Amino acid sequence: MVQPTRTKVGPRGRVTVPVALQRAAGLTEGDEVIITAVRPGVVIVETPQAIKDRIRAGNPAAADTDAFDAVADIRALRDSERDRPDHLSSPNDLKDQPSSRAGPHR
Repeated sequence: MVQPTRTKVGPRGRVTVPVALQRAAGLTEGDEVIITAVRPGVVIVETPQAIKDRIRAGNPAAADTDAFDAVADIRALRDSERDRPDHLSSPNDLKDQPSSRAGPHR
């Protein structure tokens, strides 16, 4: 386990994750992370895959089991995926598009 490391909140609210912690968490440049505020002064930083794995395993958030909310985690993950530019629109948005299927066979 990596020793706790101090860092500061910088301009525009940015926080730099020290390299040792990035390596220990398996994070690389450009990785997407989801940050959840647990209570004042406590946040959890997880990758979308880590959230999926935790939910599938039925494990509560590591930092505070009383704050575990699977529904909120799933919604946050869904919202973050919906906002990705490569993610499809909702099925309702596809209703107005022409169908590629042919009509019934005679």
